[in-house]
Amino acid sequence: MNPIFLPPPPPFSFIIPFPPPSPSAVPPPPLYCPPPPHFLPTISTGIHWNKPPPGFVKLNTDASYKYNCQRSSIAGVCRDEDGIWMFGFSSRVQSGSSFEAELVAVREALKLAWDKGLRRVILESDSESVVNRIRNQTIRQPKNQMEEIILECQGYGSRAWSCFILHTRREGNFAADALTKKLASESFELHVWNHPPESLSLILLADMIGMEVPRHGALDKNQIAQLKVMKRELLARNLHWY
Repeated sequence: MNPIFLPPPPPFSFIIPFPPPSPSAVPPPPLYCPPPPHFLPTISTGIHWNKPPPGFVKLNTDASYKYNCQRSSIAGVCRDEDGIWMFGFSSRVQSGSSFEAELVAVREALKLAWDKGLRRVILESDSESVVNRIRNQTIRQPKNQMEEIILECQGYGSRAWSCFILHTRREGNFAADALTKKLASESFELHVWNHPPESLSLILLADMIGMEVPRHGALDKNQIAQLKVMKRELLARNLHWY
């Protein structure tokens, strides 16, 4: 079985069999001062988003399917080992099912990560069926569009990078879910977010400190109040978390 579809063994102590990306493919350093580790409290209770191991980035993908018009919105959020925003994407897509929409989101995330020169990637989707099909299904000759997309996703496994496709609970996928509702336009052109929308600022902060997100996907009043106080303190010190 190709190692792309196996979860990484803890700890990450293997040698990556690929050359380092060219300097032009490496994203420039941030133009701001991220908060030091001791500044942000850690609230690791319940199910929440987890930062990737050192040297890796984490890509979370999600999709929102509309049954009445067979039209979906897809989105993805990529963050580094400190939880800092690297890029995101969103788009309208035509899809016949929620499964197909989630599948397209994974394919677009893999393509973007590869094109941007990222070579140590953990991709998470809250669709367990999509993750299992990509990891386990053997396809020699695709019979339909969904199998073609599965084959495309599997094709990234033969490339020279270290990429793991994993399932996460909905509570650990809050940022990507929120971005599906924040489209740049109604067109079907993929939009890449180099900077996150302001509406995601509290969600990203909650993820960074390991705050539990309720399964219905909305922070409660106490959580929002706590995050707003923390946000003001960070901005007052010119510290940024996204």
